[in-house]
Amino acid sequence: MCGRYVIARAVGDLLGGVELTEAVGNYNVAPTQTVPILVDHQDQGSWTRELHSARWGLLPRWAKDESFSSRAFNARSETVVEKPTFRHAVKAQRCAVPANGYYEWAKTHVDDGSSKGKTTKTPYFVHPENPKDSIYFAGLYEWWKIPSGENEGQWLLSTTILTTSSPDDAQIRDNQTLAELSRLHDRLPIPLRYTGEEDELTTWLRGVHAPQEAVARLRDNAYDVAAEWVLTEVGREVGSVANNGPELTEPVSRLI
Repeated sequence: MCGRYVIARAVGDLLGGVELTEAVGNYNVAPTQTVPILVDHQDQGSWTRELHSARWGLLPRWAKDESFSSRAFNARSETVVEKPTFRHAVKAQRCAVPANGYYEWAKTHVDDGSSKGKTTKTPYFVHPENPKDSIYFAGLYEWWKIPSGENEGQWLLSTTILTTSSPDDAQIRDNQTLAELSRLHDRLPIPLRYTGEEDELTTWLRGVHAPQEAVARLRDNAYDVAAEWVLTEVGREVGSVANNGPELTEPVSRLI
C-alpha cells in the first residue's frame, strides 16, 4: 500500500511534461490532504496535459460525506474494475499522482523473552536513485458534489493510488531492489513509466485500453519500473504528520 509519500518540487520544474507555476513542498503527505495530479484532456482531437489539485482519498459520486475518502486512498488493482467505489472512475477518469518517493514501514518480530515477543517497525523512503526524477503512480479521480455547508453545491476533486502485490520469487529475477520491496510490504503502489513520448503514462491517462486490459498492463510493467528504485532507511519522525521537512528523507544515522 501507499499511505505516506513525498512531493516537493520548485517552480519551473517539470512533472510529466507540465511546468510547475507554484512550488510544491510536502515531505509527509497523508490521506485526505490536497495533492497534485496529472490528467490528459482531449479537445477537438488535440490532447492537453494539466496539473490539478485533488483530495487524496477517492470520493465516489454516491458518497454521503467527505469522511469516506479516508478509507479509499488506495485501490487494489486486482478488484478495481468491479468495486463500486472505483469502477466508474477506472473507465474514463484516470490520472497520475507524481511523487519524489514514498514511505513504507518494515515489520520485524523481536524475541523479547515474552511468550509473544514484540513487533518493531522501521521506516524506509522508497525513491528513484536520481533525486531529480519522479515517480508517477497510476491513479483514478472523481468529482464529488458537496451536499451541504458553506461550500454546498461546489465540486471537490479527489484521487486514489492503485496498488498491486509485491514481487514474488519469479518476478524478482535476482534484482536486489525487488527483493527488498518484497520483504518490505506485501503491496506496492503501481508506477507508470515516463519517457516524455508515447509512454505508459500517456497510454494510461488517455484511456487507450479498456479497463481490464489497462490494469493488467499496469501490473505487468510495475516491477520493471520499481526495480530501478532505492530504499533508504529513515528516522521514525516520519510517523507523525506533524513532522514535515526534507530531513525526513535523510538516511538514519546509527551508532555502531
